[in-house]
Amino acid sequence: MYNNKSSNTYNKYRRRKPGKMINSFTIQNKTYSIRLTNHAQTRLQQRQIDLYQTIGSILSLGQKTITAYAGSNRDIFIMDKEYNFSIVCNISACTITIITVIDSIDCWIKEGTIAVNL
Repeated sequence: MYNNKSSNTYNKYRRRKPGKMINSFTIQNKTYSIRLTNHAQTRLQQRQIDLYQTIGSILSLGQKTITAYAGSNRDIFIMDKEYNFSIVCNISACTITIITVIDSIDCWIKEGTIAVNL
């Protein structure tokens, strides 16, 4: 007999967060998690970009910028001139998802994406 309550089934009403959680921090009593997609992890390895520098660049956005874009579900293109790489991430209500990492700051930016220079 088939059991609908098994642990292998996916609850369609529960939103599944993409990627693996790699860090979390709190701003104004709100905890944000930073998640890394499989694609971004592959790009970090291929392009030999340090994960901690990537997290540092995201945190460099600062409290004002992070809270301003939280919940907007818009992609943010962060260009880190010091280390010459870019990050494409998305800030939802309390999750920052790293979508990809590029080993250049001179890139085409998709329309509707917020560009930030560090």
